[in-house]
This record gives sequence, structure tokens and C-alpha cells, in this order.
Amino acid sequence: MFPPQFTPFLLTVAISSLIGIGLREYYEQEGKRDTFGTVRTFIFLGLLGHMLYRIPVIGAYAFLVGMVVVGPFLLIYYNHKVSQQKSPGLIGVLIALLTYSVGPVVIHEPHWYLVAFAVTILFVLHSKGRIRQFTDRLETGEVVTACKFLAIAGVILPLIPAVPPADGLAGKIFAVLPVGPHQIWMAVVVTTAISYFGYVLQTYLYPKKGLLLTGLIGGLYSSTMTVLVISKKTRPHGHQAREAAAAIMLSTPTMYLRILFLVAAFMPLGAIRLVPPFLLFSLMAGAYAWWLRRGGAPAADPAEGDEVVEVKERNPLELNAALLFALMFVTVSLVTKFVLLRFQELGLRMLSFLVGASDIVPFIVSVLQGNLGIGTHQILQAIVIATASNNVMKTAYTFAFGHRQTARLTALGMAGIVGLSFLYAAVAF
Repeated sequence: MFPPQFTPFLLTVAISSLIGIGLREYYEQEGKRDTFGTVRTFIFLGLLGHMLYRIPVIGAYAFLVGMVVVGPFLLIYYNHKVSQQKSPGLIGVLIALLTYSVGPVVIHEPHWYLVAFAVTILFVLHSKGRIRQFTDRLETGEVVTACKFLAIAGVILPLIPAVPPADGLAGKIFAVLPVGPHQIWMAVVVTTAISYFGYVLQTYLYPKKGLLLTGLIGGLYSSTMTVLVISKKTRPHGHQAREAAAAIMLSTPTMYLRILFLVAAFMPLGAIRLVPPFLLFSLMAGAYAWWLRRGGAPAADPAEGDEVVEVKERNPLELNAALLFALMFVTVSLVTKFVLLRFQELGLRMLSFLVGASDIVPFIVSVLQGNLGIGTHQILQAIVIATASNNVMKTAYTFAFGHRQTARLTALGMAGIVGLSFLYAAVAF
């Protein structure tokens, strides 16, 4: 067995070396020669911070004193750099300070944290072009919207009481509702966060996506909306029928992934039970989409006049969108409560089928979050039925708004998934 000091020492040397090599490669790519330090410099910086922090009793104070000593040398380098009319960038200085801090971090934090720290430095360092392109594509107001959401999720949500008020008008309202104020806003935060992930992928990371990628990523945001947009935009173009059907089928696996994320957020054990059927349905959809793509004619350049398919969605972090979801969530929760009181489990199954005509997320979150007095079996069965019904309605939307050939091919692929979904819901629960 190695002594306890060996692993932190070795990690300090390794991480400092990686950071130094990464910075050197960055400077070479940028064509910069007269730069701060070499790989050895960064190894010595990491070791200096590590050894000073290891001094018995006064290690923490020695580390701070060392930073005070290193700081003026970095300032001299930076002043010389600016005086030579070179770029006033602070990358070399900042990375040197980060490398100096590796020593204490490796002693106190888990090793995965230090690895993540180093990977983040290297990723950001070598993603200058990608980060610039990403920030250039940000629309005005989206950063402010994201900041508002973070404030609401990180500040307001913890302040909302878990127990609803018992007196006054608010007490009467929450006495009827099966959910409390904290549950309502928690549902909003979790749902919009998952949708925002799909929105970012769709809008910024893959802005010039093809039809297949549109379907695949669109399922993370809203598979129903993705199917509607693809159907409408490709309806005049019969040569895209097979590709459009494949794109619609590819929105199904990411729809199941999104539902799994939602279930895992509120009922982790329930999500585990849904993994096998959802994985099977996703594989079926993916295999059918691959068959459609393989069996079609080679992709040709769009003819003149062909419309480029673009799914442009509203930012789900906008406050209006969040409040609309909260209203839908409360309404669906209330309807579900009264259906259960009147028709019991049969009513829940019927409602699960009916909600498939629109967005099924408010219903799924309501059965997961609401105090409806139903067991895990009934909740998971309702989720499976709702997803199957939603696939039925997406097929119907394809017939209503898409090309006939696209609709027929989609129906052929969805039939097996829907049939197995209803069978699983009837047998497994």
C-alpha cells in the first residue's frame, strides 16, 4: 500500500503537467511564442502550492503567503506583456493561479472533483472558437431570462413553504388542490430545466441540423411539436417522405428519455422500472428509422423552392412559459383528482389515454407530485398509457398535416410500439 501522501502528490504533478501542456498547445495554435512559462513552470507552481499547504500547523497561512509572493511576479509578466503592445489577455496569469491552487484542492476534495477541474480548464481553453460562436448566437434577453430562472429556482423555491397555508382564501384553495405551493413550483423548475436542455441543443449547439437531427433533438423539447413542424414543413415535398418519417420516429426515443428524467426526479425507483420497456420501445423506433433511411434513395440536395425544416421554439425558461405550465399543472392535477374520486382506477386509465392528444408532461408530473392516493403501479401504468396515447395522436397529426406517404410510413412504425405499450400497461401493472 502507498502512504496517504503519495496519491495527492502524484495527482498534483499530473494535473499541473496536463494544464501546462494544454496551455502550451493553445499558445502554439494561436501562434504565440513569447508567453508565460513552460510545462515545468506549471509543475513547479502546482508543487509549490502543494508543499506550502503541507507545512504542519501553518500550512494554510503559508499557502496564502506563497500566493502573495507569486502574485507580483505574475504582475511583472503581465505589465511587460502589455508594454510590448501584445494582447492584454489574462489567460496565462489566471491559469497559473489556478494551477497554484491544485495542491489544497487535491488534499481536501474527492479525486473526481480535481479531474473535473482540470478537464474544465482544458475544455474551455481549447474551445475559444466554439464558445465565441455559441455566445454570438445567443439572442438578446436569453441570458437575462436564464438568470431570472436561476434566481427563482435557487432563491425563491427554497423559500416556498412545503406545507400549504391553512387559513384564508389561499387555505381554501389549497384544501381543494391535491398539490401544495412547493410541489407546484418544483414541478415547474424540473420540467422547464429538462426542456431547456433540449432547447439549447436544438437552437444553439446544432443550429444547422438536418431533418433527422431535428427529430432526434426535438423530442427532448416536445416530441408533439416536433412532429407537427416536420409534418407541415415536409408536406409539399414528397421526395422527403421517408426521411420525414424517420425523423418523426427518432423523436420517440428522446421523448422516452425526457419522461425518464421527469420520473427519476420525483420517483427514482419508478424510473428504474420504466427503463426496460422504454428502452425496448426506443430501440424499435430507432431500428425502424434506420430501416427507413437505409431503404430510401440517397439524400439529394434540396431542389430550388424546397423549404428548409427549422423547429424554432420559445425559450421554456421565459416566465410566461413557466407560469403557463404551472397553470396547466394545477388544472390537470385538479381534473385528475376528481376523475379518481368519481371513476377510480378506470377513470385514471381513461384520462391517461385522453391526455395524449396534447402535451402529456403536466399530467405525468401531476400523478408523480400530486397527493392523489394512488400507488406506484397505478402511476407507472398511467405514464405508459399516456406515452402510448401520445404516439397515437402524433400519428394522427402526421395524417392531418403531413404527406400521405410520410403518414403511412409513420403509422407502420408506431403501430408496433403503441400495441406493445398498451399490452405492457395491461400485463405488467
